[in-house]
Amino acid sequence: MKFNRDATFSEYTLAWRLFKRHHTHFNDIYWANQATLKFAYASTRPYSRTDSATKIFSLPDNPQRLADTLGDWADNYSEFNQWAQMAAVIAICGYLETYIAQVATAALESRPALIFGGSAQVDGTTLLKLNNTYDFYSHAEHLVRGDWSARISAYTRLFGSCPYANQVKKLDQLRKLRNDAGHSFGRDITKMRFSESSFVQPLPKISNEKIKEFLDLAHTVSQLADNHLGPSYIGSYEVVRLFHIWKKELKNYMPLNQRELAQEFSRHFNSVTGSQYGKQRAEALIRYYNTI
Repeated sequence: MKFNRDATFSEYTLAWRLFKRHHTHFNDIYWANQATLKFAYASTRPYSRTDSATKIFSLPDNPQRLADTLGDWADNYSEFNQWAQMAAVIAICGYLETYIAQVATAALESRPALIFGGSAQVDGTTLLKLNNTYDFYSHAEHLVRGDWSARISAYTRLFGSCPYANQVKKLDQLRKLRNDAGHSFGRDITKMRFSESSFVQPLPKISNEKIKEFLDLAHTVSQLADNHLGPSYIGSYEVVRLFHIWKKELKNYMPLNQRELAQEFSRHFNSVTGSQYGKQRAEALIRYYNTI
């Protein structure tokens, strides 16, 4: 079996596989809360807003701050849900930016000459084996800082073009909303510079449809980036890097032969990615690594 340095593992990069798991985990927990919200409100239908909250929430250790009436409780829970939606915006923006930083760093490590506008044919495995300590993230960081127009320009300078450039308006909407959420608990930060009022300002309302739009946006952008950087620049570099780091950490235990080394790496790969790499593929990887 021949090792293909230019092919990504199982179609997508390892960075995207992590993004997908973050994306799935977010969906699982967010929609679990939405189901709970509907169930909780439905349970209040036989009662009036002035009824005591203990008619439903009659736990022996009721929280001290539980509202006296069901009406007040419903209003409080509605506002809490708005907080959850703002947290959702922060989460979506966060794991999308994490993915972009990771996949761009992998691309630059894989093809380091790109930083200088050079050829993509220089194999970063050489620097990896020399235990180079150069910080490639310092270049990738420009792809996740500032407004999205600047980020897309930085992406284009490094990789020639940006596949998600036409999403800039939506991405900046997500970024601005995330900033408001992070800096001023979901409120417009421009209105919080000087407080003329001592009253709590209302939270912005974000519908579930808007959350779905942001989820679709994150998924679209990540796939476009992966389809661009994966086959063109990263290939199997992430796996090579994973092997390199793992091999260095073996220290006191080194398998006697290449077959045993391949078997042990295949197990390690499965433990950190949840996917089978296979002994034959690992042997081909090791042969490639040893020739660089």
